[in-house]
Amino acid sequence: MNLNEEIRQVLSSLAFPDEANRTIADAMVQIEENRVAPGLNVGEQAPRFLLPNPEGEPVSLDERLSQGPVVLTFFRGDWCPICNLQLRALQRALPDIENAGASLIAVSPQALSHALTLTEKAELTFDVLSDVDQTVIRDYRLQFTMPHQVKDIYLGIGALDLGKQNADGSWNLPVPGTFVIDQQGVIRERHVTADFTRRMEPEDVLEALEPLILGAAS
Repeated sequence: MNLNEEIRQVLSSLAFPDEANRTIADAMVQIEENRVAPGLNVGEQAPRFLLPNPEGEPVSLDERLSQGPVVLTFFRGDWCPICNLQLRALQRALPDIENAGASLIAVSPQALSHALTLTEKAELTFDVLSDVDQTVIRDYRLQFTMPHQVKDIYLGIGALDLGKQNADGSWNLPVPGTFVIDQQGVIRERHVTADFTRRMEPEDVLEALEPLILGAAS
């Protein structure tokens, strides 16, 4: 079973009413169609950043790029079951990613304490960083503000207050985005969509890394 099949299985078990699910889906379609958070494109330079890991230690994109390509993924938070599935799938693929000479970095808008809980619970061994003011999320053109109708559903049915989850206290989030970045800092592959139920398969990440390995060897 691949990642997106796992996601569909989890979605089928969630207890949100059909009307709420339609409202959320319609809102995400509007975000996509209005290109509120289109993400950076293939061929663009990846904005550099320095963000803290769960222990508060700064992690530099430039430093990771000096060691090889980087797989950079933005996720909504540890409250999101689909994000958790994705991170666990990437953890399983981590040996292959590292064998390709690449590093893996995950970024969320949550505080360091959430990142620490997540890494311990899911036994993640790659960089999980906190973009506490969402500067990097904005730089990668991924940020959107949760529509009010979805906010009402999250606060009501979901009993979830994103203002208490996000480090900056906002209801802003990144659309899920994954970028494969070469050593020159150029984005070579991307998967960005407001539809948070779809994620880049780890197999596609590895496929995108192949030409970067060949290029480095030639």
